[in-house]
Amino acid sequence: MDLSEKLLSFHEKLARFFEKYLRAILALIIILLLITFLWIGFSYYKSKKEKEASLKLMEVVKAENIISALQEVKEKYKGTQASLQASLLLLDYYYTQKNYQEMQKLIEELQKEYPKKMRGVILYGKAKTLEINGDFNRALEIYKEVSKVQPELNFLTYLDIARIAENLGKFDLAKEYYQKYLKESKIKNSGFVEYKLYELSKK
Repeated sequence: MDLSEKLLSFHEKLARFFEKYLRAILALIIILLLITFLWIGFSYYKSKKEKEASLKLMEVVKAENIISALQEVKEKYKGTQASLQASLLLLDYYYTQKNYQEMQKLIEELQKEYPKKMRGVILYGKAKTLEINGDFNRALEIYKEVSKVQPELNFLTYLDIARIAENLGKFDLAKEYYQKYLKESKIKNSGFVEYKLYELSKK
């Protein structure tokens, strides 16, 4: 078989292959195109939704009922940064109003919706609520967990752990965390902590 015959044979085989699998190939191309268009559409929708949510959050300050407006942003734009910010503002409001029941409910919602991104902040809110309600042992354990998962909050958690440990009579643990607080180079105004360590040294 010469070269021209070989090429003709190969061409025929290729033609038969494409004829046999044409529908499958076309279906695959259509699926890939659909996935691409859906992804482009989703990205555009998400971007548009983020922009809309951010504008809505900025309008909250003009609202007659700010709390109601924040709740609307939180619910309507779930999954956006604006919804998360609205949730944190509501959390702060419930805390200042001593509405610990709503605070706990919101913390549980945030834990389900933002399991990784906001884990430390959410846990901190949970620990604070437990502490306020007098459950010091559980609050202490959660403050310790916050210190591990979100060390940037240690300027708060070290003091929280030391304070609760002191209240529970765990003076060695309190000393340990007051000392940790002093060792953090970014933390200032340590006079209070030095005084607490001086007091604990006498116990």
